[in-house]
Amino acid sequence: MTTKTLATAGTSGGGSGAISPISNIGLVRAVMDTLVQRTSGLPGIGTLYGRSGLGKSFGASYASHPAGFNGIYVSCRSFETKKSLAEQICKAIGITPKGNIPAIVDALIEVLSISGRPLIVDEVDYIVDSRTLELIRDLHDASGAAILLIGEEHLPAKLKRHERFDNRVLVWQPAAACNEFDFAMLVKQYAPSITIAPELKKRVLVETGGVTRRVVVNIENIKRWCDRKGTTQAPADCDVELYTGLAPGRRAS
Repeated sequence: MTTKTLATAGTSGGGSGAISPISNIGLVRAVMDTLVQRTSGLPGIGTLYGRSGLGKSFGASYASHPAGFNGIYVSCRSFETKKSLAEQICKAIGITPKGNIPAIVDALIEVLSISGRPLIVDEVDYIVDSRTLELIRDLHDASGAAILLIGEEHLPAKLKRHERFDNRVLVWQPAAACNEFDFAMLVKQYAPSITIAPELKKRVLVETGGVTRRVVVNIENIKRWCDRKGTTQAPADCDVELYTGLAPGRRAS
């Protein structure tokens, strides 16, 4: 089975409201287009994977947004079972789960088949080593729905251990680290009233390792610094303490 990895690229997305059009939204859009428009007979499962905090959930928000792909979004939990996940998908769709697991799954298959809506499963690492993963395969095989799985950087290796599932994956897409384009979009969303010097932007990206969640925290910290100083300009030598995600070192005695 031929699989593909899509190229990293920024995009203006197509989302609206509070969804910032960062690069991972562009990646999700490309993955979803490939899954939804795939040739008949091809598998319809795609993956978006990468380090925690890279902004994968931004992409999931876009995929589930009505202005995006109107996907059905669920997020796995550490205690997930086949029944609890099936019930969670029912809740996301807006139907009441009735009967045993086979009956609930049959109802889900019918809705997915008729609606044509894709299914987005976030935090899939929680179920990848359990039989709960087979629920996703059952829904895919019986409904033909496009399914996007989102997980951490080792997700591909974990899925490779499940041959019957692995050969149903059409797209393997690594998430992108936050770049200068993304930084500008995040500032526009979270702190549109301030201007951050290019040198300070680069410093934030380097010290956070491009982790989107940490970048957002630092944008907020810089905004607070500007508020305290009574300015809208954050200079290169701004003395704000950047958040890198590292634990603080031991204080000198």
